Amino acid sequence: MKNILLLVSLLTFSLIINAQTNLIDCNNVTYYEDTFYVSLDNNMISNTIYYNDSTSMIYPDHCLVLDDSSLISVSYHTGVFNTGDNCQIFTHLTQNSTRDTLDFDFEVNFNSNNFSNNTIVFADLVLSDFNSTCNNPITIILQSSNSSGVTNNNSNIKELLKVTDLFGRETKQTNQPLFYIYDDGTVEKKLIVK
Repeated sequence: MKNILLLVSLLTFSLIINAQTNLIDCNNVTYYEDTFYVSLDNNMISNTIYYNDSTSMIYPDHCLVLDDSSLISVSYHTGVFNTGDNCQIFTHLTQNSTRDTLDFDFEVNFNSNNFSNNTIVFADLVLSDFNSTCNNPITIILQSSNSSGVTNNNSNIKELLKVTDLFGRETKQTNQPLFYIYDDGTVEKKLIVK
């Protein structure tokens, strides 16, 4: 009986040591991008994962977890269809193989159109398997788009503030490139030849 307990103890200790040595170094998991601009017209987050750890990850989950999901939700996109889930399971990630660089897409679904331009949503790309979990923080910037059909009736009314030359000096001269600066922030470059 003592031999069986000793054997079970050694096997358990061996499994614990083995599990601890299989932890990957998250510094060896990198992404091409960490900031994404999305809008109603451009609602895909496309990125590439680079895996450079000597220990392979078998069937790792790869998820996009939002800090706040009140404005948007995300789901993995296979290239053909939206899975409806914010996670994807890779078969494996292995250093120095065809499985060390993988492209992936997440589709952004807007829960509301009521947000300011350049609203920031923080999130994490999470890669995990049985032994390891790596978090990579990302920033999603929501861009307003004009696809809502709302038009500004005053969009054609703008007032000229000043005319400058290439050096930013106000001028009324012609025969040189001039910048017409308007109160709505638009700038027109003109060359008037007389």
